[in-house]
Amino acid sequence: MVFVVAVLATACTAHNTMVSSSARAKDHQTGEHVNKVMVVAVVNDKQARDSLESNVVAALKAQGVEATASAPVLGDHYSEGKTRKQMAADIASKGYEAALVISVIDIKEEMHYTQGGTNFAPDIAVSGAMGQTYYVRQNATYEPGYFSNDKKYFLESNLYRLQPEGLLWRAKSTTVNPSDLQAGTSGVADAVVDRMAKDDMI
Repeated sequence: MVFVVAVLATACTAHNTMVSSSARAKDHQTGEHVNKVMVVAVVNDKQARDSLESNVVAALKAQGVEATASAPVLGDHYSEGKTRKQMAADIASKGYEAALVISVIDIKEEMHYTQGGTNFAPDIAVSGAMGQTYYVRQNATYEPGYFSNDKKYFLESNLYRLQPEGLLWRAKSTTVNPSDLQAGTSGVADAVVDRMAKDDMI
């Protein structure tokens, strides 16, 4: 596995995760669900890995899936010197039928400019002494333009059958401006697990 340094946290005040695409194996049968899953976050920052795995595990359990975070079971350097086939066989020997591997594949920062403009307040109607109506114009206000930054995290989620080894499902998602680590990882967990359910994987 290739480990990526990324912490899903910024100084912004909102978060949003959207699954942009997903696909199942061609031979998937309706109702063919995975029931016992190990969750593996491919992130070499321990805090980010633990947060992402624990949130995904919680989301899967809420859907009735028996799920476990990989960190307490496999440790921090499990993949070193092992092939994917060896890891699949080893995890399967521990009683798991599938592994959900979530990787950060890219991080991008984008700057946007919002143009300023003049806002005119509506006129106020004032009644005169002889029944006439006068309209009093209020002052216009000017709002200057401003720059804003968006930080986007692009992730890929792969659900593997362990024995025999095979890819069951894949999804790509984007998280924009998470307010903090917990918000970012919980947003990913909810979006990914929700799509798994919609795609009939759980």
